[in-house]
Amino acid sequence: MGSTEKGLMMNFNEPQNIGGLQGMTPSVRFLLILNVAVYVGERLFGVPFSRFFALPAIWWETLSFGQLFTYMFIHANFNHLLVNMVGLFFIGPAVERTMGSYRFMLLFYLSGILGGLGWSLLALPDTYCVGASGGLMGTLGAFAAIYPNARLLLWFIFPVRAWVLVLGLALWELSETVRAPRIGGIANAAHLMGGIAGFSYAFAWKDGERLQQWWARFSPFGGASSQKGFPEKDPVSSEEINRILEKIGREGMGALTPAERASLQRATRR
Repeated sequence: MGSTEKGLMMNFNEPQNIGGLQGMTPSVRFLLILNVAVYVGERLFGVPFSRFFALPAIWWETLSFGQLFTYMFIHANFNHLLVNMVGLFFIGPAVERTMGSYRFMLLFYLSGILGGLGWSLLALPDTYCVGASGGLMGTLGAFAAIYPNARLLLWFIFPVRAWVLVLGLALWELSETVRAPRIGGIANAAHLMGGIAGFSYAFAWKDGERLQQWWARFSPFGGASSQKGFPEKDPVSSEEINRILEKIGREGMGALTPAERASLQRATRR
């Protein structure tokens, strides 16, 4: 979420906060806890999550539709878990605050499911896929769609613009998928499909937000350039504004209803 000169419109140039403990959001926290809990439960207590929840390459033959969802919470080893959770920890909160918790979770799950579908089309019949990488790549793709010019630290050292980093990763994943589409190990097709899904979803959402902003500013029925002859609605109370601002702080601008957005627009003209 960002601001214009009036303080309440979205700014798609830079995120307010990339992530970390101070910028943690509820959905990202839930995903982190769930993934770590599943890993600890399997490794330390012997709960056989992988046996039941990993995605088989030929999932359609066994009607394993549920595994298209559950596989993204299983990880092959600690390094696999660590990389995915660190990426989600730093990138996820900015996307969730901007799009809202509901849309963020939909984005994450959609990216993971489409990533699993993409992987299964190329995988060997006796292989399985696990990991949140499809959802993570979708989150990274969404970040690049919303904030293409934001700078991210490659390997925590080199500043790179988000669109450059995501384009480079996409080209590498594509080359690896073409070079060795049926070799086990890294599910490059899942990464690629997840990234494309997340980027596409966020790009479409972003265009919709810009259209709403344009309409709010230039529509004769409301916005910054309201014409005379159209009566203003009742003024918005300070209590209502405080409630909406608290909701933005908790869930992001994307969580607001059309009525709440209209209230904010009216408040800026008082």
